[in-house]
Parts: sequence; C-alpha cells; structure tokens
Amino acid sequence: MLSSRSLGVAVGVLLVALLTVGLVGGTTIVDPDGDGVSPLDELRDGTAVFDGDTDGDGLDDGAEKRYGTDPTRSDTDGDGLADGTEVHDHGTDPTESDTDGDGLDDADELESHGTDPQTPDMDDDGLRDGTEVHEYESDPTRSDTDGDGLADGSEVHEYGTDPTESDTDGDGLADETELHRRALYPDADPLRTDIYVEVDTMDGVTLERSAADRLAAAFEAAPLENPDGSTGGDLHMQFNETIPREASTDTGDLSRYRSRYFDREGMGYHYLVIVEDIAEERSHGTVIGKAGLGTMMVEAQSDPKETGSTVMHELGHSLGLSNGAFEGIDTDQYSFASYTSVMNYNSPRDYYGFSAGGFFNEFDDWAYIDDHMFTPATSFVSDDE
Repeated sequence: MLSSRSLGVAVGVLLVALLTVGLVGGTTIVDPDGDGVSPLDELRDGTAVFDGDTDGDGLDDGAEKRYGTDPTRSDTDGDGLADGTEVHDHGTDPTESDTDGDGLDDADELESHGTDPQTPDMDDDGLRDGTEVHEYESDPTRSDTDGDGLADGSEVHEYGTDPTESDTDGDGLADETELHRRALYPDADPLRTDIYVEVDTMDGVTLERSAADRLAAAFEAAPLENPDGSTGGDLHMQFNETIPREASTDTGDLSRYRSRYFDREGMGYHYLVIVEDIAEERSHGTVIGKAGLGTMMVEAQSDPKETGSTVMHELGHSLGLSNGAFEGIDTDQYSFASYTSVMNYNSPRDYYGFSAGGFFNEFDDWAYIDDHMFTPATSFVSDDE
C-alpha cells in the first residue's frame, strides 16, 4: 500500500508526464479521457484517468458528478438498473431505488409488474403500486382487479371489501351489486351474508310476519362467519304478490307459478310460494312442502308457527341441504337430540333451526351452508339502479 508521501510522488510524476506530453505536442492536456474531470480529480476520486466511464454504466464520470451518482459503482442505488440506463432510457433517479416512492424498486416496476417507475399509482385506483402488490395482492395495472365494478382503492378505503374478490362475503352477490342496487337488494351488506327470498302467497293463505321474523332471527343468530368479523346472516323475505287460489297444487304447478309470478328471476333471489294444498304423497306427515335449489312451495298449516317451520325446512333445501350432504336429512333415522335440525323428520313441527354441530350433533347444517350455500343466478342484474 502506497504511503501518502508515495502517492504524492506518483501524482507528481503523472502530472509531469502529462505536461511533458502536452508540451511536445504543442497542446496542454488536462482531460485525457474526455469525461470532463481533471486527472487530479480522477486520482482523488479513484476513477480512471484514461477511461471516461470508469464503472461502465453508460454515464461518463463527469455526468456522474452532475447526477450525484457514484462513478465507481454501475448501480448507485442498487435497484437493479445501471445508472446510465436509468438516466437515458427510463428517466428515473439513479440515486433512488424507488423513484416514485410507491414501495416498488424501479427495476421491479419495469421487469416484474409492468408499472411506471415514475408514477406511484399506475392504474389511478387510489392505491400505490407497492401497496397493491405487497399488501392487497391486487393488480397495480388494473383499477378494478376483481372486475366487480368498484375501484381497488374504493374497496379498501371506502367500503372495506376485498379488491381481489368480486364477492367479498361469498353470498353470491357481487360487492358492487350489494352497495349500489339498494332498490333491488334493500339493506344488503357486502361484508355480511345476505339471502333474499321473493314470497308469493295464494289468495286465502299467508306466511305470517311473526313467522318470517322468527326465520330472520334464526339466521341472525347463526354461526356463519362474515368478513367484518361478525357472525350470522341476514334473511330478507320480500313479500311480493297474491296469486289466484287453487284448491290443489303439485310440482308441475310450482314450475308454472315460478314462470308466471317470479319477478326477480335471474337476480339472486330464491322463490317461495305459499299454497293451500300440495297434492303429493305426504311421507311421515311432518314436512308439507316441495323444494329444489332456489325454488320452494309450502302448504299453509293451521298453526302459523308450523308454516314457518316448514318454510325453514324447504329453505334449507333451497340453500343446498340435501340427503346427499347428510343421510339424516329428510329421514327419521336420527333422533332429534343427535341431529337437532328442522331438516330432521323427528324435529317438532314448530321448530326453527339448523344444526350447529358440536359433540351431540351428527351433522353441522350451518357449517355446510357456510361452505356450500347456493345462491340463484344473478345473470339478469343490470348496471342500472
């Protein structure tokens, strides 16, 4: 290692050599490599006297002084881009690894995410690019990552919904629909489970409001998990119209009623019609109703509480509970104590409730609904209010 005295001698020898060459040629040489930095400064800075771009980064040593970069390091800010590339090709700051301060290094923006390293919010959705990538895993190049009609920033800051899930609460209704179609979905909440039922009643029979309220209370108390940290579901029974009386109906009539009177078909609603009599064989005499996914028919009972209980049974079927899910559904092979559910033929005729699992229950209806709940199609829901 040269001592300071030896270095001074070396510098002096070099300067004498340079001056000698200049005198012989008739010209004074002060910048052999043409980089705008004197040999004395180059020796002091540790750059090459005879190489204009010491670190080979595309910026000559003099330019590096002007940009404040390190002429001995090709990538001053360590962002994966050479200093010259940042200056000449991308217009980014070679002294800042994250030029726009959005939480993504410049090279990551250009090479991995397709974003602009000079624009902190590429898709102008209200979320910085780095926030989208690292915190919410949304797409920084798309303002509406999940395609639900809500900008990612609005979902995060205004509504608390998930910008990567079009249906945050998983109830079959898109977030935008629940927020902005209040006339069609009154009291909808994109962070809680919502179930909508259109109810038609035959002239002369009804579903008592007290029974409907009891049904709603059973869902409100249900162990259904919601994104907002709450439990329970909101059952919305929309009483629609009275249909002409018929003394007896069968399954074929249900299809006819549905096609004629169901006003919210294709809008995520289940359909329920209360009739005077169902002309079908009544197995066990405990459940007087018919249902498939999304469609129900219930015979009005003399006791309104029993009508409501039957509705809950058929609603269970409409939501997806079937004998295929558990062999105790629609049978009497389990005692009510071992399968405490309105889906059990051994349940009391005025019982309202699905099983919630636990030590004594053979099956957890609510858990099944939470994971597999059927919601009718929403293909007819338009963007209009």
